[in-house]
Amino acid sequence: MTAPAIVLIASGDDDPAVATALASLSSKLSTLRPDLLVTFGFVSDVTPGVAQCVQQLASTGSTEIVIVPLDLVSAMDHSPIITKAAQAIEKSKHGVKVVIARPIGPASELLNVMDARMRDALSKTNAVEVDALVLGAPEGGDVRGTSLLARRARQWAAHHKLPVQLAVCDSTGRATAQAIAALRTQGRRHIAVGSLFLTRGPLFRAHEQAAVRAGAMTVTDPIEDHDRLVELIIARYAFAAMELLDAGAPQRDDTPVTDAD
Repeated sequence: MTAPAIVLIASGDDDPAVATALASLSSKLSTLRPDLLVTFGFVSDVTPGVAQCVQQLASTGSTEIVIVPLDLVSAMDHSPIITKAAQAIEKSKHGVKVVIARPIGPASELLNVMDARMRDALSKTNAVEVDALVLGAPEGGDVRGTSLLARRARQWAAHHKLPVQLAVCDSTGRATAQAIAALRTQGRRHIAVGSLFLTRGPLFRAHEQAAVRAGAMTVTDPIEDHDRLVELIIARYAFAAMELLDAGAPQRDDTPVTDAD
């Protein structure tokens, strides 16, 4: 029996950089797990959509599929679009079982990724001093994810012994600019901005532009295809795939979320 196929789902736009990042992530997963069929899609209007990805895998003979939402700010909930796509394929009478994994969420491991990105960004600008940090992330997280995101900001502050402002960004990037302004009122002048964004989508671009306009020393790149993210995807996939041992309608990974997640 073959391993369940995997569909990576993210928000995105028609920027080629977004598709390129997800294609690279899929390639890394396929290299690490050559036994898996891996594809990716979007919950936005960009193609391929969730339903297209699931139907494509079903048409190639996949009978078990795990959907992994690449949502870095939600800990438990996922887009209803994903649920509808899973239910549609379950009702299509092709004998395909679908399970939806828990979103990646603001996992503590991603702080290490931001640290690595920060070192790279600071070395490129020859910066020698940082006296404050901003942790920027996209809006749209669930209640548990929002709580964890605030905890990650506190953990980052404790680790670096620096003040950290959390900025949850919409399409204007205003939150990032406000976070930098708040730090400046505290006398902080050498401010670096970390980016808990998956790809260079519209929210990241607004966040980056706002940070630059507000005078940030540097802005880190998004997480994209970092190896730590690949490991988290495999972990979410592995747990959700266990649910396929039980028959039933589209299920979701309801494993308890701990502060370490």
